[in-house]
Amino acid sequence: MEAKKVEIVSSVLIFAGVLLLTFFVFRPFLPILVLAAVLAVLCMPLQKKLVQISRGGKSFWAIVIVLLALIFLIVPILFFGLQVLNQTQTFFAMSQRGQFRYVQNIGTAIQLFVQRIFPSFSFNISNYVSKALDFVSANIGGFLSQTANIFFQTVFLLFAFFYFLRDGEKILDSLLSLSPFSHEQNKEILDSLHNTVTSVIRGTLFVGLIRWGLLMTGFYLFQIPNPLFWGSIGALVGAIPGIGTPFAIVPAVLYLLVKGKILFAILTGVYGILIIFFIDNILSTYFFGKGLRAPAIFVLFSILGGVLLFGPLGFIFGPIILSLFISVLEMYKILILKK
Repeated sequence: MEAKKVEIVSSVLIFAGVLLLTFFVFRPFLPILVLAAVLAVLCMPLQKKLVQISRGGKSFWAIVIVLLALIFLIVPILFFGLQVLNQTQTFFAMSQRGQFRYVQNIGTAIQLFVQRIFPSFSFNISNYVSKALDFVSANIGGFLSQTANIFFQTVFLLFAFFYFLRDGEKILDSLLSLSPFSHEQNKEILDSLHNTVTSVIRGTLFVGLIRWGLLMTGFYLFQIPNPLFWGSIGALVGAIPGIGTPFAIVPAVLYLLVKGKILFAILTGVYGILIIFFIDNILSTYFFGKGLRAPAIFVLFSILGGVLLFGPLGFIFGPIILSLFISVLEMYKILILKK
């Protein structure tokens, strides 16, 4: 009996040690693997339909979907990312020469407007801009030096995406074989997890990309300087549920008013209202409402906390963790409370 206990304890320690070593081996690639798995989850229904229609060719259709994702998703994001970086450098160079007066004008306009209601209000936008520029200047060299790293990470992402598409079901079946639950319970848990994850990813990734494109297009048409840069900033701020998009549009309207472009200011305001109606009230409700039952405030904190913890990819990882938490609660209801 004592030997049996020693055997069990030794097995657990060996398993824990190997698991820890495996984690450290895969740790540098975890963001890539998670992102590839997310893309595979989103694209797997399409692959299944194509395989059913063609009655085979699982690897072939996996390659086709990976190439389509590269052409229509990854390459455009990288291209626009480089353009945003260039405009960030331009804005930084102008600020170094003291040429960001339009930002100061926006800050002045905001301060004067609010002081009509709260006379003691003070808003020194130059101070905030200077701090942001100090951050950019300290990190922009690192961004540029990461070009080769980004290339290799993209290649690894595509490989992982392909293998998850082709062998994802086999990997999942292997993991489920270790589950202590019944087949029906596993299926119910996986369905709940799939619904929440896909709704969150579509709600953050797809809606975020659409918001990004609309803001950049609008800022370009209505002559906002550095539209890619400010459109990207607006898209990130706009991800805050309920209040984000107005905070992205209002400064643009104030800038145009300060510059005396009244017609463009009105058009930008109307355009912003249409974005708020289309994205915040239709798209976001559609995507999030299909699977994620969480108050908007929790979605907000999951996005902000994800960015703080994981960096830029936290914009996606934060809501994924929230969806996993909700799925765990569903598992508790199904397995423990029997509801």
